[in-house]
Formats: sequence, C-alpha cells, structure tokens
Amino acid sequence: MLSKNQIKKLRSLQRKKERKNTGLYVVEGKKIVNEVLNSSTDWIELYATLAWFQKHPKYIALDNSFEMSEKDLAQVSTLKTPNEVLLVLKQKDEIDFAEVGSDKIILALDGVKDPGNMGTIIRLADWFGVKHVLCTSDSVDQYNPKTVQSAMGSINKVQLHYGNLVQMLSDLNSHQIYACDLDGESIYKTQFADKTILIMGSESHGISDDILDLVNSKVTIPSVSNSEIDSLNVASATAISLSVFRSQSGLF
Repeated sequence: MLSKNQIKKLRSLQRKKERKNTGLYVVEGKKIVNEVLNSSTDWIELYATLAWFQKHPKYIALDNSFEMSEKDLAQVSTLKTPNEVLLVLKQKDEIDFAEVGSDKIILALDGVKDPGNMGTIIRLADWFGVKHVLCTSDSVDQYNPKTVQSAMGSINKVQLHYGNLVQMLSDLNSHQIYACDLDGESIYKTQFADKTILIMGSESHGISDDILDLVNSKVTIPSVSNSEIDSLNVASATAISLSVFRSQSGLF
C-alpha cells in the first residue's frame, strides 16, 4: 500500500508546474517501463503491483521500489486502463545550445500543441537520428504524460530546446532553413542542404509569419490529384519529411 504522501506526490507530477518545480516526471505501463529499465537511463523510484514484481523479482528488494495495490494504481495513473507499473525519473539536464549547430539535421516545431503528436515526433526524431528539436515556448511540454506515453523511451534520447524560435534559428546561420508548408516545392524534388533545419508548424495555424521570414525554402508533401484531404497530421508529415532527408543523405 502506498502512503497518502506518495499518492499525493505521484498525482502532483501530472501537473506541469510540479514537474518543473521538482525536475521529475513519470512514465507508466509495462512496455515503456521495460524499455527504460533496459536502457542506461537512471530512474528515481519504481512503483508496481505484486503481479509485476513477481515477474521481475530483482526489483523487489530495492530501497526505491514500492509495491502498490490496484486501487493505488488507479489513483495515480493517467491511463484509462492502468498498467501494473510506473517509474519516476529525473528530467534531462539542459545542454549548451552551441552543441546544436554541429548536427546535419535539426527539427524545429512552431506551436505544436497536441501531446500525442509531440510524443510521436520525439519518437520519430530518435528513429531518424535527430538529436535536437527546437520548440517555441508555447509548444506542449515534453514531459506531459500523454507526450511521454507516445514518445516511449525516446523521451530520454532526444534533446528538446524551448524558447524564442526566431532567435534560435537566427543563431544557427550555418544551416539552411526549410519550412514544411502547403505553399512549397515538392519535397521529392527538393535537394536539401548538407546542414538543414526542418520546420513543422502547429496543427491548426501552420508556421507563423515571423518564422517564415527566416526560411530559405518551403517544401510540401504533394497529394495525388483526386485527394480531398487538405493537409496531413503534423506527426505524419514529420515522418515523411525526415525519411526524405535521410534518403538523400545516403543513410538509407
């Protein structure tokens, strides 16, 4: 059984303010927890049902492991169907922004608000070898529970930088800036520069004018002529765009 203080602490980490104050966040569910435990990521506390501990007995005796009942799990979980186990982790340390400029491909997000899309984009960045993602200050928090759930273990492998995107882009003058926009050249006809920043816009408003002013080229993902769809989900568009860039870079 968990104490009232433990339940209060875990529930508080569902809120952005408390995550920021403590520097902690939660991942939950068997698949994502196993992925984190099998990686080199350090974790702070583990909470699990007896059924989970019976399958993973090496964690039972640890000082920072705690058994919880199904009732406890229901109280602290953010999932509609709680799933046996959760971990409390320390948020990644911020790194020197100067390190960003050495990468060949940098992803930038202008006002992506949906936590599921953000998590999927983080997962895609990890898949395609993107180490740094630049985000406007109004983009969804990377440690939002839904974002963490969608990103899976990739949340610890990709560095997100939140702030003034115009300033960040201006500081990276070694890169050519491309905006994924409906009013652009076909991405399949575009030859990306060796050092590229790819900007993806918000789900509802696209890319803001002040950021478009810094763009060198606009690219679009063309549809077939008889398609009635007016746009792609931002995560789907990110997947296609990164795949095209990586195919040009000779990694595929």
